[in-house]
Amino acid sequence: MASFDFRKKTTDSRYPKEWVKLRREIEEWATDYDLPYQVPSLSSNYRNLKIAVYTPIRLAIGLKTINDISSKQVPKARKIFYKIKEICDGQ
Repeated sequence: MASFDFRKKTTDSRYPKEWVKLRREIEEWATDYDLPYQVPSLSSNYRNLKIAVYTPIRLAIGLKTINDISSKQVPKARKIFYKIKEICDGQ
């Protein structure tokens, strides 16, 4: 069975470089993050963490999909991600 590499998708040149960099940060954080509990009904905590970060970014910026983000919107997305990360890491 072939596996899908999420990181490869973020190297696509059609996305702003700032977004690619932030998206990699989000992916690394989601991969390394240990939930304080395991949710049995969820098959992938990695995927759910990414959704938990991308949804507030999409809503705050007004995007239909997260990949519609522009270079000018990335700083706001970064602030949102760092705030979520801060809350989850308990800092």
